[in-house]
Amino acid sequence: MWSWPAWTYFSVLFLLPGVHAAPTDIPSAASFYVPNLPGLHQDPTHPLHIYAGHILSDPHAASGGENDVFAHLFFVMVKARRIADKERLMFWFNGGPGCSSLDGLMMEIGPWKVDGEGGLKIVEGGWEEYTTMVYVDQPAGTGFSYTSTNHYIHTLQEATDHVMQFLRTFYQIFPEYLSVDAYLGGESFAGQYIPYFADAILKSSLNVPLRGAAIGNGWIDVRNQYPAYLEYAVTHGIIDVSSQSYKDSKKATDDCVAKLNGITGLEPIHHEACERLVSDVLKSKSRTVDGVKKCVNIYDVRLEDDQPYCGMQWPPDLKNVTSYLARKDVVSAFHATSKPESWVECQGRVGMEMNDTLSASSITLLPSVIERIPVLLFVGDQDFICNYMGIESMIKSMTWNGEKGLGKVQTKSWSVNETPVGTWVSSRNLTYAKIFDASHMVPYDVPDAAHDMILRFMGMNFSAIVDGSARIPSNVGDEAKPVFLDSGDLPFSSKLPGKTPEQTKAQWDAYYNAGSAALVLLLVAVMIGLYIWCRLRRRRVHLPRGTVIAEENIPLTSASEGDLLDSEQARRKRKGKERAIEDGDGSPIFDVGEDDEEAEGHDERRW
Repeated sequence: MWSWPAWTYFSVLFLLPGVHAAPTDIPSAASFYVPNLPGLHQDPTHPLHIYAGHILSDPHAASGGENDVFAHLFFVMVKARRIADKERLMFWFNGGPGCSSLDGLMMEIGPWKVDGEGGLKIVEGGWEEYTTMVYVDQPAGTGFSYTSTNHYIHTLQEATDHVMQFLRTFYQIFPEYLSVDAYLGGESFAGQYIPYFADAILKSSLNVPLRGAAIGNGWIDVRNQYPAYLEYAVTHGIIDVSSQSYKDSKKATDDCVAKLNGITGLEPIHHEACERLVSDVLKSKSRTVDGVKKCVNIYDVRLEDDQPYCGMQWPPDLKNVTSYLARKDVVSAFHATSKPESWVECQGRVGMEMNDTLSASSITLLPSVIERIPVLLFVGDQDFICNYMGIESMIKSMTWNGEKGLGKVQTKSWSVNETPVGTWVSSRNLTYAKIFDASHMVPYDVPDAAHDMILRFMGMNFSAIVDGSARIPSNVGDEAKPVFLDSGDLPFSSKLPGKTPEQTKAQWDAYYNAGSAALVLLLVAVMIGLYIWCRLRRRRVHLPRGTVIAEENIPLTSASEGDLLDSEQARRKRKGKERAIEDGDGSPIFDVGEDDEEAEGHDERRW
């Protein structure tokens, strides 16, 4: 009788008769094209261009046998549907390990949401609006990706090798993206994946122009994130410091820290002695309602869930997403029929096969990645499992680019559409954004803020935007988006030859901006010319000896008290990587270990 793994392996072989070790050619881009999705009602003015399917991703597939089933990673690519200042490409990874990146597509940053009636509705604020997005199900076995059970991966290095093979083939299928600025994005356990992936890409011969990486509510550093459970619970009133629950949780936290301090081998990704901290800290908030046991949602502390799920049934869209992706016509449209099992959000077997003890935590790589490319760490303030206090503690203890922590830099308020949405700070290639009223899945709760965040991080030239959600006003500190001209303000009602209306408007915008710049330069040149002319014509004045006149100059080293104040305020408004001026007492303007006081108006919790 077959053992369970062996039976599963041969059942996969039986169900996948057409899948062999290694193809002899690269599939065409056209074979991945998705002309339509069931129940999706397109916007005819900005139609979506979708590609999806499987890419062989095991670097050792060529040496396999004829009947071996190697790793095939599934992806969905949605091309940018609006004109931006330039093309950008982002690869998105959800966490787990073993959770599908279709979470990101279907519930967070994609162009649609389930409508509750079996179909999809187009929404604004999806990241594909100005950026081509590629959602990748990995490791193999996750989501619509597949492999045989004897080829599941066990380490982060193996996961990286598979993603690198995926990228090599992806760029062969879509060579037009080889010169396009690329970014990595993801959340949760992607805090482990992304530093590994970024490091491998930067060291590889792929020659991909990797320009940055964004990690949301990431699981990165156990030494700082485990102790933050109790700290967060106390700060947010989840646990009473005078209670027995607090004393028990404090002892468990101290034991965890002691175990971590005793580690001398690989930097851990998890530790058995610390895994119960989440339930220990939150158990005092468990209760029974109408005979049903309730617990805190670990992904959004404002909410409750049934025990033992405690957030696993969240968000509420998940049920309809699962039903939609189980439909045979949907699976066929996505070219995902090679996997016999139905889609599930998180595949437990994939996570079980990943052996954390065989890989060093990504915190060992993250500082070196920040030294080579910009990195954004963003965190929703209502998440518990990967909460912002742990991320801030990690940043405070991390050394990169020659300094420890963010240093003395200015934290800035951040608003979108005249509503405060969070705080923003940057230092030496690292940007940290804390988002108010947002959960573990930030874009699910605050899509406009999340979109504004990623566009700012990627250096979007907002003045080049013709239309769309990027025109929503926003500010980081005193730095605001440019004021956009309305359609009637520019003479582009007549289409330029060979141009679409969007391209026509963009070209007129460019003419307008270029003309404004030229006019300013001309005025400066005229003023300089007049000044030189006047100096040359000035008659020499002979003064009696002993008379002293101060030389005409711009004061660089002296100023009135008011001038000094203006200068300091100007520097504090500056957004950059430099160290800001200290307050009078010498304390940092921003200390990542402090919380800006949880921002007024953001203290309410719902259980």
